[in-house]
Amino acid sequence: MKHILSILLLAAVGMAQAQLIITPQPQQVTVDTTKFFSYNREQITMKNSPYNFVTLGTFDKQLGKEGYRLEVKESGILLVANSNIGLYYGQQTIRQIIAQFSPKPEIVKLPYLTIVDYPQYAYRGLHLDVCRHFYSKEVVMQYIDEMLRNKLNYFHWHLTDDQGWRIEIKRYPKLTEVGAWRTEADGSKHGGYYTQDDIREIVNYARERNITIIPEIEMPGHSSAAVAAYPWLSCSGDEIEVPNTYGIKKDIFCPTDSTFQFLKNVLDEVCELFPSPYIHIGGDEVPKAQWKQSSAVRALKQKENLKNYEQVQHYFMKTMDSYLSTKGKRSIGWGEVTRGGLSEQMIVMSWRGRYAGNKAANKGNSVIMAPRFTCYFDYPQSSKDKKQAWWMTYVPLEKVYKFNPNKKNKPQILGGQANLWTEYISNEAQLWYQLKPRVYALGEALWSGGKDYDAFVKKMEKLQLLNK
Repeated sequence: MKHILSILLLAAVGMAQAQLIITPQPQQVTVDTTKFFSYNREQITMKNSPYNFVTLGTFDKQLGKEGYRLEVKESGILLVANSNIGLYYGQQTIRQIIAQFSPKPEIVKLPYLTIVDYPQYAYRGLHLDVCRHFYSKEVVMQYIDEMLRNKLNYFHWHLTDDQGWRIEIKRYPKLTEVGAWRTEADGSKHGGYYTQDDIREIVNYARERNITIIPEIEMPGHSSAAVAAYPWLSCSGDEIEVPNTYGIKKDIFCPTDSTFQFLKNVLDEVCELFPSPYIHIGGDEVPKAQWKQSSAVRALKQKENLKNYEQVQHYFMKTMDSYLSTKGKRSIGWGEVTRGGLSEQMIVMSWRGRYAGNKAANKGNSVIMAPRFTCYFDYPQSSKDKKQAWWMTYVPLEKVYKFNPNKKNKPQILGGQANLWTEYISNEAQLWYQLKPRVYALGEALWSGGKDYDAFVKKMEKLQLLNK
C-alpha cells in the first residue's frame, strides 16, 4: 500500500483501445486518450521516483470507506483514499487501465485521467449454493475472483441444505460422513464437503481480496441432510436418507433443547472459522406438519404462550439469533422470518420480492434485497435458454443492470445480492454460463447504479463476455 510498485508489476498487459473500459463503471471519469503517461518498468525502482506515488489520507467524505480518487498526469500516478480498502479498489482500477493500454510487458502506459469513484451500496453480495451440486474449493476461489473483478464484497456461501451438508463440524462427524453424500436416481453417488482447513484457506483468499464470506447454516427447514445424519434432530425421529430430489422436504429441525444445543455447538465451530460479522441462518420454506404432530412442540407452544406455528418458528429463529448475539455476530434470515414476529437485530434478506424487505425496513431492521425475478442467476437469461423448473422466469441482463435495491430510499436497506442456486447446474461450464455476464451487470448496478445500458452492452462486447 505504500507505493504502486506491486500494482504495476502484477498488472496484465493488453492491446491499446480508444475507449476506457473499467468494470464496474466509476462514478466520475474524465479521460484524455491523446495524452499518455508512459515509462519502462525499470524506472519505478529509482529512489524518489514520481512514478510510484500513492497517498492514504482523508481526502473527501464523498469517497467514504471504499472510495478512491485516481489521477494520471505528466508527473505520474496519484491514488488517494480514506482507507486501505479504498486504495485496494483503486488498485484494481489501475490494473484494468494498464491491461488495456500497455502495448508491451516492459512498458507501462496510461492515458491522462481523473476518476472519482465510490460504491452506491455498502452491501454488494453474491451467493453460491454448493449443496444441490458440490463444487471444489478451486471453483469457489474462481467464483471469488469474479466478485473481485466487479467490486462485490460479500460472498454468501450456502453450505447446508436437504441435499447435502458441506462443512466439516468436528463435534458431529456424521454430518459429513452421512450428510455430505447422496445416492442419485441412477445409483451413482454425489457429494463432497469442505474440511475446516479448506474453509480457512478460502476465507483467507477472500479476505485478501476484501471480500467477506457469510456462511449459511439452514434452519429449521432445508435440514434433511442433518436429520439423515442424526435422526433425533427431527420431531419424528425417523431414519431417512439424504434426498436426491428437490423441493420442500418435511423433515426439519425440532424445536427442542437437544436440537438447540446441537445447533449452538455447530455455530460455535462456524463462528471460529468465519470472521464475518454476519451468519445466515435461513428460515425459508418451513413445512410444519411434523411440528403439528409433535407433543413436544405442543408443550412448547403452551409454555411460551405461542399462538400458532409461525410463532413457533419465530421462537426458533429468535433463540438462535440471541445465541449468535452472544458470539458477537448478527444473524441474517430469508424473508419468511418476518412472519410470526421478527428479532430486532436480525437482518432480512428479501427474496420472494420486495415486500418482506420493505416490511422489515419499516420495523427498523436492516435489509438486503435479493428479489428472485431480478436477482436469481439460476433462472434463464433469455428465451433461448431452457426453463428447468416451472417457477423460473427469465432474468435478462438488462433487468439485472437496472436493479435498484432501494427504490423507496429507506436507510435500513444495506444493498443487494444475486443468488445462484444449483439444483439444475451440475457442471462448471453451466455455472459460468449462468453467472456471466450478469455478474458484471450486478456489479455495476450496486457500485455505480445502472445509468447507461447501451454503453454497458458495448463494454461487454469489447470484453467478449456476452452470451451469444
